Amino acid sequence: MAGRFSIILLLVLATLGLAGAASAQQGRLIAFGDRFPEVALPVPPQAEARDYLGIAPGESFALSGVKAELVLVELLNVHCLHCQMQTRPYNRLVELIEENPATRGRIKLLAVAVGNVPEEVGAFVEKFQVRFPVLPDPRFTIYRALGGQATPFSIYVRQDRPGSEGVVAGTHLGTNFDHEQLLAELQRLAGADLEELRRQGEAAVKVRSAVTSMFSEQELDLRVRNAFINTGGRILNVMPLDLRSGRRVYTALMQQGEERRRLFAEVTSRSAVCDICHDVHFIYVFEPTGKVVGFEPLHLTKYKNHVWTAAEVEIMRRRVVGTYLSAPPPFDPKIDAVTSATMTSAIIFDSLAQGEALLAELREKGLIAVP
Repeated sequence: MAGRFSIILLLVLATLGLAGAASAQQGRLIAFGDRFPEVALPVPPQAEARDYLGIAPGESFALSGVKAELVLVELLNVHCLHCQMQTRPYNRLVELIEENPATRGRIKLLAVAVGNVPEEVGAFVEKFQVRFPVLPDPRFTIYRALGGQATPFSIYVRQDRPGSEGVVAGTHLGTNFDHEQLLAELQRLAGADLEELRRQGEAAVKVRSAVTSMFSEQELDLRVRNAFINTGGRILNVMPLDLRSGRRVYTALMQQGEERRRLFAEVTSRSAVCDICHDVHFIYVFEPTGKVVGFEPLHLTKYKNHVWTAAEVEIMRRRVVGTYLSAPPPFDPKIDAVTSATMTSAIIFDSLAQGEALLAELREKGLIAVP
């Protein structure tokens, strides 16, 4: 696409009223497996931008109306330095997509400028010669509908038929300068089977919702932060990861004295084996090597569904901290089980035994080094 979307976008948000757009509070961050909401997006005034998206003139449109198999929706702010830096590789990404008949029309980019008025967007587009539409979101309406997140934040949406919500096939927080690698990923997602994505998505949503039925997002976030802090040091930053498996994983950069280290934490939720027992919910923290360095209960019960005592939690903590996800120890009920909580103890050990698959997924995303 040779042209530039440099004309100042008009403010039309005042008339938008589709479902989700008027949310008063920030909800859960959109993630893999979610349906992209039919939130109202302002129609760009430029004919070139409308032709690119395949939409008609008007005041608003939904993402499902964009004619493409996959849409990269980028949340940005025009004053964010990383968002500004991201424009160059994304401009090149658009060029590569449009130059290739195999991708032209199948993959499209669309940005939402969070908290920015049209005049700011116009200046941003012109200064950085942005080659994809940028829509203003001055009242944070779209931002809230998507759950809110630091910018830049990319959402890869596998589209369905017009008028039907697409499926979030992946997300990425932060900059992504490797436009060639990203293009390969977008091509793969554009060709992904939509029904299979839906099945994977339903499983992922089920995993994420298992704990939030007990804890609010804010409470769970606090529990995860405390799990990181309890390993020693202070948190410099923490964020959730979007994994295709749906596993609920966070990463944090920790400061301990003069040393900084990267840690990961998985919020684990497992159904009880016994139909009269409570489900098993806990957090474990691990290093990039796969070494477990922390264990915190969310909801662990024993016989008659009594909650574990602090002493019983400490027994399990001593059992699992220091083990490696790549070489999980076998469960020995005579040694490893908390008294009157053999099934719960077995589930904890079995959950850690699934850690190698998680390490592989983190390696694939480039979050930990390949050994």
